[in-house]
Amino acid sequence: MVVTLGCSLGLLFIYIVVSTVPLRRGGDTFRIVRRLELKNSSFRISDDELGGELRRVIESQLAAFRQDDYARAYHFAASSLKTQVSLPAFERLVRTSYPVIAKSSAVQFGVILDNGGEAMVNASIVGESGGIRHYQYILERERSGWKIMGVNEVKSIGTVI
Repeated sequence: MVVTLGCSLGLLFIYIVVSTVPLRRGGDTFRIVRRLELKNSSFRISDDELGGELRRVIESQLAAFRQDDYARAYHFAASSLKTQVSLPAFERLVRTSYPVIAKSSAVQFGVILDNGGEAMVNASIVGESGGIRHYQYILERERSGWKIMGVNEVKSIGTVI
C-alpha cells in the first residue's frame, strides 16, 4: 500500500511538472491545466463513497463523448479549465488529442486518491478499436460538485494502478 501511494504521488509530481508546459497542436497553443496549487498536499486513498462519486463524474463525461454531446461533456469540466478553453476548442482538443477518450467503449478504474479538495483518478480506457490507454484524471471539488481539471495519458509498460 505504501508503494502504491508512493507511485501515485510520484505520478502526481510528474503531472504537475508536465501540466505547466503549454501543449502545441497544429499551430494552436493550449494550456490545458494551470499548475496545481494544492491546498492540502496530503493525498490519501479515497473512501468508497467518494471514489464512487469521482468515477460517476468521469463515466458521465465519457458517456457524453460517446454520444458526441460535447456541450454535456463540457459541463463536467472544472471552471479553471473552462476559463482557458472554449467549448469549440474543448471539442477540437478532445477529438484530436484524446481520440480514445472521445470514442471509448469501456473504462476500468485503478487507484483513486484525494486530499479533500482535489483528486487523482487512474483509469484504463478502451477505445472503439479495442486498444487500451492509461490516463490520470485530476478533479477539483467545486460548489456544484467534483469537476475534471485535466487528464494526462500515462505511458506505461505494465499495469496502471
